[in-house]
Amino acid sequence: MPPGRSRPVTQPAPTHGRAWDNRPMSDAEPGLRERKRRATRLAIQQAALRIAIEDGLAAVTVDEISRRADVSPRTFFNYFPNKEGALLGDDPTLPEDTVLAEFVDGGPKGDLLADLGALLVHSTRELIEERGLIEERQQVLRAAPELFSRRMESMKEFQAEIERAVVARLEGAGATTEPVALRRRARLASLVALAALRHAWWEWSDAGSDTHLVDELERSFADLDALVSRSLV
Repeated sequence: MPPGRSRPVTQPAPTHGRAWDNRPMSDAEPGLRERKRRATRLAIQQAALRIAIEDGLAAVTVDEISRRADVSPRTFFNYFPNKEGALLGDDPTLPEDTVLAEFVDGGPKGDLLADLGALLVHSTRELIEERGLIEERQQVLRAAPELFSRRMESMKEFQAEIERAVVARLEGAGATTEPVALRRRARLASLVALAALRHAWWEWSDAGSDTHLVDELERSFADLDALVSRSLV
């Protein structure tokens, strides 16, 4: 399942567990250049999906996408490697910067699930928050098994990426668990994190237009923390 409209600054979502207290995770509103970049990326994806819905997958070409999105083919390739990329959209990936390094080192809070939540917030910020786009993509994927398989494969790769980060964190903390058991726990943590992400997507898609995916993800992990700590009533 990462861009689109800019996300206004919002207050941090209410939290229930200790690990989320006093940790606002929303960044400031992006600048003009970034908003233009996201708008162009959104327009390209909208054009690709609407061609597929209206005229079928065979009609989707880079030239036609570019024409409908009012960009040059050269600009198209600055955003996507091929037409399939425009149809599938942005895949979530872990940040390749100090945020990931901080997680592997045991931060930012020292609580594995809470820190996974913070990591995924950074990952989902680059995804387009456009409900209409999500609905159109689901419609196209239902009619195109090959594209659906590619999307599932990309999510499997994302899960493996999270799992490797958790393994690195546990090993760095000096875990004495046998390697097989350590990887088993890391896989469980990664799957739980993806379940929380999926929950956030559902809540966001069902909510009103004033909500944002990042906010819903924060709430989902806060609820998860409450469940784990048995404080949810």
